[in-house]
Amino acid sequence: MHDLLGKLTYYKQKYDKLMEGRHGFDTLSRDALAAWFILGFLNGFIRSRILMLVSLLLPLSSLLRAFSANTVKRTAECRKYLRLRSGAAEFVKISRKRFSERKTHKYYRCKNCSAYLRVRKKPGSHIVVCPKCGKEIRVKIRGRADRQA
Repeated sequence: MHDLLGKLTYYKQKYDKLMEGRHGFDTLSRDALAAWFILGFLNGFIRSRILMLVSLLLPLSSLLRAFSANTVKRTAECRKYLRLRSGAAEFVKISRKRFSERKTHKYYRCKNCSAYLRVRKKPGSHIVVCPKCGKEIRVKIRGRADRQA
């Protein structure tokens, strides 16, 4: 057991020496590897050459990013990716909420700051104050009487 621990420590030191001055694996690299596994699994059923090519490029790009010495550029790329990913996660969260509340609430976007505004479906004209920027927005919700006319 002591010998195994010694070997693991030795290889850990070798890895640390290799990665010195390198960017290493970040969120973008890990997500690329996860996508590689998923695409490889899907390609087992679909059998697409394009999917196979993409699934071969993902681990290669992930390794190149990890061993890159240009840490400033890789960090900027990862920051951009995280912003995109959080925007997509926010969109999915809002879409789920909009769908589950589709009968009781209506959603609008603030023209000033693009924040989502939630308004109870109550026929008539309403003034909604944006919680993010404080701008007042006038919205009109049509009711059953408005639809028949």
